[in-house]
Formats: sequence, C-alpha cells, structure tokens
Amino acid sequence: MKTIALILLSVALGVTGQIFLKQGVSAEGPITGLNRALLTTIFRPLVLLGLFCYGLSSVSWLVVLSRTELSYAYPMIALGYVLIFLLSWWLFGDKVTWVRVVGLFLICFGVVLVAITKPPGTN
Repeated sequence: MKTIALILLSVALGVTGQIFLKQGVSAEGPITGLNRALLTTIFRPLVLLGLFCYGLSSVSWLVVLSRTELSYAYPMIALGYVLIFLLSWWLFGDKVTWVRVVGLFLICFGVVLVAITKPPGTN
C-alpha cells in the first residue's frame, strides 16, 4: 500500500507542477524562441513553483522505483493524463470532445488492469 501511495504522490506532484507551469507561461504569452522572453518566463514564480513540484515528484519517483517493478509503476503515470485533462478543462477552459473522453476511459481501464496485477513483494 505504501508503494501505491508513493506513486499517487509522485503523479499528484507532477500534475500540480504542470498546472503551475501552464499558469506561469500563460501570463507571459507565446514564447517564440530562445530569447529574453524565455528567460523571464522561466523565472516567473509560478513557473519556478511548477519546476519545484516536478523536482519533488522525481524524488518520490526514485523511491517508487526502488520498491517495485518499473513495468508496474510506470503505467500508473497515465493517471496524470486523466487529472491534467480534467483540470485543464476546469481551470483553463480546454475543449472536451467525445473522442478525448473515450480515450480517457481507455487509459483508466488500462491503469486498472495494471494495478490489479500487483507484483509480488509490493507493499
């Protein structure tokens, strides 16, 4: 159970980081190349917070990898796709189409299949 909690923590931190990054870059507008706008965007507080969340996600992911099989843990990252889809729709007004919704259900189904085949020795 601890491993699942760590996987979920890593996914949640990655999703949180992605949301902060999107909020930070949206305030600046489109980045068109390697220029001053890119540098000022990187140092925006929300972008830095997003990168920090990604860092914490990576640290928790290292703990996950030390405890379980990669083929079990990695597909669980797909939960992040679902969360990002829902949060993007809610926070940023992204379009929701039936094709995307069907894709999300397929992702969820796949994650469930992986989760019920818990490898031996995983707690």
